Amino acid sequence: WVSTWHGRDKYFDAFIATTKKHGIEPQNADPEFWPGTDWRDKHWFRKTEAQYRYIVDHPQHEYYVFSDAYDIVVACGWDEIMEKYKALDSPLVFGAECYPWPKTEQAELYPPTTDRCRYRNAGCWIGEAKAAKEFLLEAATIASRREQCDQGIFVDMFLSKKHPIKLDTACSILFCCNIDSLDYLKLRDGRPTYECNGQKPCVFHGNGASPLLEVCKML
Repeated sequence: WVSTWHGRDKYFDAFIATTKKHGIEPQNADPEFWPGTDWRDKHWFRKTEAQYRYIVDHPQHEYYVFSDAYDIVVACGWDEIMEKYKALDSPLVFGAECYPWPKTEQAELYPPTTDRCRYRNAGCWIGEAKAAKEFLLEAATIASRREQCDQGIFVDMFLSKKHPIKLDTACSILFCCNIDSLDYLKLRDGRPTYECNGQKPCVFHGNGASPLLEVCKML
């Protein structure tokens, strides 16, 4: 499990507590300080570069989970996460959300789906080693231009169809809490449950100004 963090912002303590609770030990891919005073001017491209460096320096693993750290909490352990990842039958699985950030004009370029969450999210994704390394090599090359955040880079790469990517539109692994998403989340059998389809997500992403604290109360 590879994350990037340069401070103890927002829900970072909850990220560490919930990963530890479920036997996960996240590795910090970029411990250096990121310049910038708020989300609009932080060097988000560094996340992509750090992920690529990590997978090059640590080639011994078969699968990698890449995630944020300051707005992520975990609801289960490795076994369930990997079972759901393999059920999606794709080398690269990315989370999905209900809003096409950062480029709303790209919304209609996405594949159609009956699921509420149609758009790619960069908060958490899983990759088989070879596919993840090839994907991150291209992503890091684009990031080196310092023109886009990781979300913008990954969206463009998904829409290009050059890599074997599947979106977890059912939110079986990742649940993004943005917009009105928490209205669809209820506590069932001791787990936060997605009311649209009964899925019990493994990872929750408080992207944007999402009230991740409400999810933490359910864990």
